[in-house]
Amino acid sequence: MPFSRTQKRIRRELREQRALLSLAIERKTLKIRRDNLDRVVFYPEHNIAFNRIAKSGNSSVILYLDEAIRGPSSHQNDYKQAKRSAMGTGKSLMEMTGTKQDRACLKRALFFTVVRNPWTRTLSAFLDKIANGPQDKYGSIPGFGDNSQAGFESFITFLASGGLHANHHWKPQNDALLLPASQFKSICRLEHLSTELPNALTQSGLTLPSSEQLQQPHRIESNQHSKLTQASSKLSRYYSLKTIQAVADLYTDDFKLGSYSLDPRSIGLSLQSS
Repeated sequence: MPFSRTQKRIRRELREQRALLSLAIERKTLKIRRDNLDRVVFYPEHNIAFNRIAKSGNSSVILYLDEAIRGPSSHQNDYKQAKRSAMGTGKSLMEMTGTKQDRACLKRALFFTVVRNPWTRTLSAFLDKIANGPQDKYGSIPGFGDNSQAGFESFITFLASGGLHANHHWKPQNDALLLPASQFKSICRLEHLSTELPNALTQSGLTLPSSEQLQQPHRIESNQHSKLTQASSKLSRYYSLKTIQAVADLYTDDFKLGSYSLDPRSIGLSLQSS
């Protein structure tokens, strides 16, 4: 049994290496983050590739893409099953090396992603995974179970003390990209998804939902109340001058990636001490 598991691991590693090599050759870059290999979904028939980023609306985008390609999901009341099915509409990088046509798509695919304002995203990660202590696997992280400004400050201190890359829900968005940002046709912002996503997919042949729908989480995800943290409306309740500056320092590259202002007043945060 151990030998069989070793064989499977070796086979998977070889497949990963082959897939990464194919991508490097077709995109003419060696700057590929292997740990993000499973974060990209390819849609060869539509010549697009979506790099998913946690806590940046990726689940809703996946569901909207699936709906545009296959129609409404048959799993209306089962979020996990609906998302799993939606992921299956596309292909992983390792599935893109099987045929000549797929490998050619690696070269011409229009990469896009969706990012989120770092101040909002970081608070959303805290509220979703840490503040209310819903999952014991986060129990060792400072701020766990402390749904308060002090708890959030403990969490931010943890990030600044080496925990920034401990989990994909809060690691920098720039570091969640499989390829360098320069390889992406579009960096959409969640706050402007209703206009920027359709613009990014103009050449895909897909018909997306109305702008009114795209302004909201997908209806299937909307049933997951614990995931929808409403962080953008709670910023002033959790942020202090200290944490405002800390997040700006920790996620400087993400502010640049999404062309977000480093002035906290741009999202309604006060510079006055509370």
